[in-house]
Amino acid sequence: MNQGWAELDGNGHYWPAQPPAIPPSYYAMPDDPLVSPNYEGWWARAGALAKKIWKPALKLNAVALLPLLALTVPANVILTIEQRELQAATLDQTDPPGLSALSGFMTAIGWVLAATLVAALVSAVITSATVRLVVLAATGQPVSLREALRTALRRGPAVIGWQILGGFLGVLALLACFLPILYVGAALMILPVVVTIERGVGIGRSFSLFHADIGASLARIGSIWAVTIGASMVLAAIGAALELTIGGTPGAVVSSLWSGLYYLVAGIYITPLLVTAYADMRARREPFSTAYLTPQAEHPAA
Repeated sequence: MNQGWAELDGNGHYWPAQPPAIPPSYYAMPDDPLVSPNYEGWWARAGALAKKIWKPALKLNAVALLPLLALTVPANVILTIEQRELQAATLDQTDPPGLSALSGFMTAIGWVLAATLVAALVSAVITSATVRLVVLAATGQPVSLREALRTALRRGPAVIGWQILGGFLGVLALLACFLPILYVGAALMILPVVVTIERGVGIGRSFSLFHADIGASLARIGSIWAVTIGASMVLAAIGAALELTIGGTPGAVVSSLWSGLYYLVAGIYITPLLVTAYADMRARREPFSTAYLTPQAEHPAA
């Protein structure tokens, strides 16, 4: 919290001790659609916004999912086939090293990594569009898919660029130790929201907002992680069961298609959680409310 700021109440709302000359609406009130006074309010706001955007968000993520599945499903199927051939070659006494099978397996891994990278880049753009949907809903504007896509086209390249830099930072943190990657990953969770909503900022801004109230930030990001990891584990378990039940290449195809369900769920609900977490972090660092994001806002200096 910046110096000169006093807590208004025990629920996380802050007012400046000496208010600057900006409209009172730029300070979050208890009924603000984005900024929450407490943890329960954060969940409630995210859920309310998810209900408002779920239809256009579902359309947006479903359309994006089709080309992603066209890339990832064949790559995963090839990997499954090559893995089985490698296992068979390893057991085959006529070709103990299984060098040809190993080469095919490594090539398949390369295809999967490439498909995953493309999927991550597309996901960054779709996340930016979904962030815009959440902002439109929070500010009482029509939840327009066209407007969201316009925002994604404008801000998408910046989101991708910062995400790539954040990925390199994450690799460095992973090489350093396990704990640094958790810290860096937590701080960068709101990076797509930061880059979509604010111009000219990126990784440094994400860290500064994350540090504004470290306890509140950890509670929100930790909960988002719990939701995403839990959902992905459940879907992965069901996908593995389908693959075993159906068997062969069809089983691998069905399992890969099933994994796409997580993408749809995450796009509808995880993004509102991230946007409201960003709003909470920002409001605890500087004057901020949903009024900043309205079309009439002049964004006075804080």
